[in-house]
This record gives sequence, C-alpha cells and structure tokens, in this order.
Amino acid sequence: MNYTQIKADTTFWISGDSTVTVDFTAADMLIRHNERLNEVVSIIMEADGRWEWDDSNLTTLPIATTDVVSGQGDYQIAASDFLNIIKVEMKDENGEWFLLHPMSYADTQGISVTNLDDTAGTPTMYDKVANSIILHTKPNYASTGGLKAFFQRAPHYFVIGDTTAVPGFNPLYHSYISMGAALDYCSINDFNTRVVYLTNRLAEMKASIIKSYSTRSKDEPLRMSVAKNEYTDQSSGSISENRI
Repeated sequence: MNYTQIKADTTFWISGDSTVTVDFTAADMLIRHNERLNEVVSIIMEADGRWEWDDSNLTTLPIATTDVVSGQGDYQIAASDFLNIIKVEMKDENGEWFLLHPMSYADTQGISVTNLDDTAGTPTMYDKVANSIILHTKPNYASTGGLKAFFQRAPHYFVIGDTTAVPGFNPLYHSYISMGAALDYCSINDFNTRVVYLTNRLAEMKASIIKSYSTRSKDEPLRMSVAKNEYTDQSSGSISENRI
C-alpha cells in the first residue's frame, strides 16, 4: 500500500468506510502511522536472522566508512541512522582489512579500561558507548576510509504530503500500520468492540511477521543442534536426554 491507501485503510478500520471523514487530523494520523512503522521495524529487527532487514526505500547500503586518525580512539556515529551495529572492520597499516572484536566495559572487570589505550598500536577490539565506536587500543597510524561499520538503520518515515510513499518492508504486512493507527484512535475514543477486534488482528499479524522474517533465508540449509535436558525421575534419579 502507498501512503494514500494507508490513510484510507485507517479510516476503513475506524468506521467501516474508507471514504467517510473521521475526526483524525492528518498530522495526528501521520504521527500514529510513523509510530506503528517503528513498531513493525522493531518486530522485524528482533526476528530477522542471517538476512538482515533494511528499508527498501533507502538507496545506499547500510555500510559506513570513515578515516582512521592516528592517536584517535573515539569515532562518533549518527544516532538517528544507527539502530544496531552488526560488525566493524578496519584496515591495518598495510591497508589489509581485518575484523575488530566487540567488547563492553562489563568484560573488563578488575582491569582498567584506560590501560587498554596506554600504548598505541593496531586496535583489536571496539566498544559501543553512547554515540561512539571506541577502538582499543588507539591506532598508531592513519588510514583513509580505514574504519568500516555494518549496521541496521531507522526506516524511511512518512511526511505530510506523501501520496505514493510505500513502507519499506514486506507488502503482506503494510496493513499493520493502518490497523495499528486505527487501534490507537479507537482506544482513545472508547470504541471497545473495534479495540478488541483490532488488537486480535494485530497480534495475529505480529506472529506472522515474526515467523516470516525469522525464516526467510530459504537459500541456506537449516542447522540443528543437540540440546540437553536434565530432569529428575523418582525411580531412576537424574537423567540426561538429548533432543533436537
């Protein structure tokens, strides 16, 4: 659905007729649509696996590069663009790419984080702090375009005046936005019967979104692992059972 159709569909779920006028201003409807868009993106990002989602409206790949500055460990990122860092790579002094390993302050219990950067060299790790990627140790060389981050980002939002804009995810689930906005309106206005119906429909669609995005890498073989389940039987004691 394009945005004109999403607005009409919202009116339908509120009133049963997409052509009537409802007391739902364009500005308020826009806010609710973008909030429901955020909700869908959050569901998708939590569910997707080896095929990371990105809004199909965006014309660049979710890969960012920046120059490495000798002696600089802190590289700021645009918080509005980066929702999730997938991995970070860096060039060494010879211009060869290598993978940096993620870390956290929680990993350094009993160790001074400051001491990690006492001696400059080739970084091996990075930490995500607020709006920055922090390299450890600090690099002792410069490299043009030598730091690369692979990430997931915010969706392309609707704006006032949009008519043909289309949500950048699976079209089977575009009505989640219109139904969600309709639910918000009906909840505020105590349309209780519609609230119950829309709540149930959205729950069903959410389950379908999760299933679809968690299994969409059809070109890769399924991997099965053996899980151990320990339980106690009164007659035989503790038994380990291997299950797939």
